[in-house]
Amino acid sequence: MARCVLIAKPESVQAVAAQQGVTLGDNITIIDPAAVREKYVARLVELRKAKGMTEDQAREALEDGVMLGTMMLEAGEVDGLVSGAVHTTANTIRPPLQIIKTAPGASMVSSVFFMCLPDQVLVYGDCAIVPNPTADELAQIAIQSNDSAKAFGIEPRVAMISYSTGSSGSGADVEKVKEATAKVRELRPDILVDGPLQYDAAAVESVGKQKAPNSP
Repeated sequence: MARCVLIAKPESVQAVAAQQGVTLGDNITIIDPAAVREKYVARLVELRKAKGMTEDQAREALEDGVMLGTMMLEAGEVDGLVSGAVHTTANTIRPPLQIIKTAPGASMVSSVFFMCLPDQVLVYGDCAIVPNPTADELAQIAIQSNDSAKAFGIEPRVAMISYSTGSSGSGADVEKVKEATAKVRELRPDILVDGPLQYDAAAVESVGKQKAPNSP
């Protein structure tokens, strides 16, 4: 899927690999952060000049592996950044928000989880960044999740999840999902979307046919 670049001291990676009995493939590159930090200092100062960043502050910021990886991403040296096992969500997304910023036309940032099941891949959004989205935000989350799925070769069918399927339940949260679903259809008529749907109706075909027979 990718040629991996590890940001770490090579001897540390080799030691852990040997301890775990792992053979590192030829497509893995190990970059010692101490050997490359300096080349990103000037660019980071330029990108953060509105915040008054100095060279010393840039050097300190680049001590963080996520920031260093983000600068490599900004420079086009890598295509993506994997983080989160030992970093919080906030520490993972802060540098990209500061340096890469949002995609053109995007008013917000959301996240997706890829759930790799034996016979399918499900994409859940947003489980990490926007805890209580408005209807407009929920619509944007659905659109971004749809586009993320397509970027990974998944043909998406978007279910707007609620505790209600159609009109089976009521409440402010149900109305929010209804409004968000309508907004998605308005903004992106190319997206196959339905909601509100209970999870079982969205995930299990036989249940969906019973609870929402007219759902696409």
